Amino acid sequence: MKKFAIPFLLTAVIILGSGLMSTAEAQSESAKDGSKTITITEYSDYECPACGYFYPIVKKLKAKYGDQIKLNLKFYPLNSHQFSALAARAAQAAKNQGRFHEMHNKLFENQDYWVRSSNPQSIFVNYAKDLDLDINQFKKDLNSAKTQKTVMEQKQEGREAGVNATPTFFIEGKMIDPLPQNFEQFDAIVQKYLNDQSNG
Repeated sequence: MKKFAIPFLLTAVIILGSGLMSTAEAQSESAKDGSKTITITEYSDYECPACGYFYPIVKKLKAKYGDQIKLNLKFYPLNSHQFSALAARAAQAAKNQGRFHEMHNKLFENQDYWVRSSNPQSIFVNYAKDLDLDINQFKKDLNSAKTQKTVMEQKQEGREAGVNATPTFFIEGKMIDPLPQNFEQFDAIVQKYLNDQSNG
């Protein structure tokens, strides 16, 4: 595990390789036209400070490149984070009602708040209310064995692909090392991959 200084000390590993196709479902955004695209797969933990740091970077990249980037956002809750699995289940429960990205955004944008709670489940329920979800269904899905199974399947996928820290990014099945430390560095990597696709 390497340490990178990114305004504060983060411990994160980027491991990129092949074998990303799997049985567990990812939260995928597909291109709407026939333009050249790249796929970025991120395994993340909602309680992870490093993932919180990269959240706006990835969001800014998606805003800049639109359908040229396909995002696969996958769960990798770390055992060292008390509420990360619960947060992942909240995102999956929202996904069941078609609001994954909205819940994903709320979890990261309010990370500093809910991680300090003694029991953030009620906070997640309030986020679901804000998103006009069916609250009874959300609560049921939040604690269901099926939801837990989905989260753990994605984590197992990550393990099999070599993930051992968060965030871990895969771009077109190729390794990028070291971890980009800011938007500009990540943007340069994305541009290179898009150029390679256009020239390929």
